[in-house]
Amino acid sequence: MWSRASAVKSFMTDAPARFGPLGQPYRMIHGFPSSALELSGALRRHGWIAVDTAHVVLIVDIPSGSALHGLRSDSPMAAVVVTDSPCPEYWEDLWQEGPAALLAGGCSVVEIARALKRASDGDSFRHTPRQESKLTVTERRLLQLTAMGLENKRIARELQLTEGTVKNGLGRVYLKLGLTNRTQLALYYWGLWNVLKGV
Repeated sequence: MWSRASAVKSFMTDAPARFGPLGQPYRMIHGFPSSALELSGALRRHGWIAVDTAHVVLIVDIPSGSALHGLRSDSPMAAVVVTDSPCPEYWEDLWQEGPAALLAGGCSVVEIARALKRASDGDSFRHTPRQESKLTVTERRLLQLTAMGLENKRIARELQLTEGTVKNGLGRVYLKLGLTNRTQLALYYWGLWNVLKGV
């Protein structure tokens, strides 16, 4: 017999949970259909069933950067974001968009299932590696807009700054992150810098 207590208890272990005859509903936003099917099957074994109308949304950040777009274009009641991006500034930007949960740095299906449960219960939390941004809020915004391909003139208009202020701010961003050009900034922000460095 299903009960809420047994469902919560099963989330504390790796044993599959059941939430009724079909399972607890969630909706998934994922860039690769074959991976989405695999993840959906794994979550089904933990009591979650994919339904297009569910109020709990799992946003998988594949391809890199899609979660930020998904949070901005979709207004779910409770979003759980999963990203493997190593960029702490990107994590902060995701968190600023207001998801119920943010899981960064790798996680298991069990951890995703637990996050969906907590989000459906109204919890708001994040699990990110202990790595903080070196940038101020304004510098982080300069990084994001540069990574999105905007030129200094457009960034200045967007942030209501002068082009000189943008140029000086980007100089501080380059210095703090140890990068030298816009391409490196974009690769860093979208989580691809370590891959290209061979790390």
